[in-house]
Amino acid sequence: MAIRATIPLLFLLASGLLFAAAVGTSSEEESRRGEHSLRECQQRCERDRPRYQRAQCVQECRDQQQQWEHEQSHGHGHRGDREHEREQEQGRGDREQEQERGRGRHGDREQEQEQGRSRRGDREQEQERGRGRHGDREQEQEQGRGRRGDREREREGNQEQDSRRPYVFGPRSFRSIVRSDQGFIEALRPFNEESRLLRGIKNYRVTIIKANPRSFIVPGYPDADTISYVVQGEGVVTLIENGEKRSYTVRQGDVVVAPAGTIRHLANTDGRRKLIVANILHTISVPGKFQYFLGESLVSSLSKRVQRAAFKSSDERREKLFGRQGRKKQGFIVRASPEQVREFLRHASEGGQSHHWPFGGDSRSTYNLLEQRPTIANRHGRLYEVDARSFRALGDQDVRVSFANITAGSMTAPYYNTQSVKISVVLEGEGEVEIVCPHLSQDSERHQQGQSEREHHQRGHGSESESESEQQQQEKYQTIRARVSRGSALVVPPGHPAVAISSSRGSNNLQIVCFEINAQKNERVWLAGKNNVLGKLDRPAKELTFGTPAREVDEVLEAQQDEGFLAGPEQQQGQGEEEWRHRGRGEEAVESFLRMATSAF
Repeated sequence: MAIRATIPLLFLLASGLLFAAAVGTSSEEESRRGEHSLRECQQRCERDRPRYQRAQCVQECRDQQQQWEHEQSHGHGHRGDREHEREQEQGRGDREQEQERGRGRHGDREQEQEQGRSRRGDREQEQERGRGRHGDREQEQEQGRGRRGDREREREGNQEQDSRRPYVFGPRSFRSIVRSDQGFIEALRPFNEESRLLRGIKNYRVTIIKANPRSFIVPGYPDADTISYVVQGEGVVTLIENGEKRSYTVRQGDVVVAPAGTIRHLANTDGRRKLIVANILHTISVPGKFQYFLGESLVSSLSKRVQRAAFKSSDERREKLFGRQGRKKQGFIVRASPEQVREFLRHASEGGQSHHWPFGGDSRSTYNLLEQRPTIANRHGRLYEVDARSFRALGDQDVRVSFANITAGSMTAPYYNTQSVKISVVLEGEGEVEIVCPHLSQDSERHQQGQSEREHHQRGHGSESESESEQQQQEKYQTIRARVSRGSALVVPPGHPAVAISSSRGSNNLQIVCFEINAQKNERVWLAGKNNVLGKLDRPAKELTFGTPAREVDEVLEAQQDEGFLAGPEQQQGQGEEEWRHRGRGEEAVESFLRMATSAF
């Protein structure tokens, strides 16, 4: 009986132990399941949620885990409910996960599409960059072609300038180098920069000074020999050379010579008119370049210690004279008071120098051209000249200065210089010039002949083409025709026949000042007029040259009895038909001679 009673108890005890074990095992499994669920929830957040939603998703997982643990702590009586809720929650989580996965796959597809669009955009951008680089290369090539085109156009422009009128420069060719309220100085560019045909006078420059009434050009010196011609006005020029100061009164027609490095200053003593001076400078430092050194600026440019040693005066007094903090700088050309103008005139008169030299005493630096007897004078014009024979200061420069006053409607007779290069500036009036040049016709044909010569060489006819081109060049020349007016400049090289014609439309004569370089051995050769060189040819030479009996040649050449200056083309329009016929013969004769003379030169 006892054993039978004990068996149920043991069975109950075993059942309790098994239940407790099952409960413990279930609790452990639930705890592990909860942790596993939390990890899965966090992994889903990391995997499926966007970056900005991951933190919130993880926090929701933790909240769910805490709630589940809280429910576990209240016993297992509601475990079935909780398991049911967990199953529902898990189902919802699975559905949310599935939805998230669906959204993730959709997002992935969108991301892939976005990446595809990005890749297409990158490809398009790369293509655009390629096109940009290609465009840059095209632009660089275009710029290169543009620069080459600019250089070619510049060369063509220079060639065109050389081919059109390389010896004539309008008033706009001058550039202002000094300008102030009281006047300015203009200069023509170096001749070798204006035209390659003028490289022989690259050391010479032309400048024009215009100073207002009662103005003063401050002391200084250029690094160039200067020959000046007073075009208009009156003034006082002071030169300090070899330690000696000389002041001269100057007026229209005066020629002034100042060697390089000579300190000089100029005052316009006229209270109404401007003082205008035309200058030719022979540069000696840098070919074609000159610099005007101001005395005050030179001293102020020295160091303070050198100034202190050179001038025995206080720093304050030196600073007042030479320092930048001293008196206000007024410029290269400044205003002078009436008292200062009278002081300049008094010094010039006390020095005993005037523009009446050589009749008023010995003067080494000034000479009035218009007060001398003209070399040539008739109703068509006057020519005044001075060289080293009458003005010793020109001897060192080997320059002749001349002034031509051509009556309106008249012209100079055709002529050429054997040695001199003639640099001229138009002072008044207007007209035109003709200059015969053999170089232009030769240069203009070289490009055309180059191609034809290559073709001939390829065909085996090189020597014949060379001889033919030389013969053609010997017979061709080109005439440069250009209008000139006040402020124009022109150059006539030696051996180039030239003519200046004064316009008949205006009331003013054509007035030109000329500076002839290499004047000592020069000879002016007239091609028409009473003293023309063609009339001095022997009788056989005339017949052989012109292919006409000498008697007919003399009739044409001796018909013109004026010399130097002649009636211009417009004045001769009223002549009869016979005179026009003779003039035509004269032109043919001159043309024949020009062809012969130009070929020789």
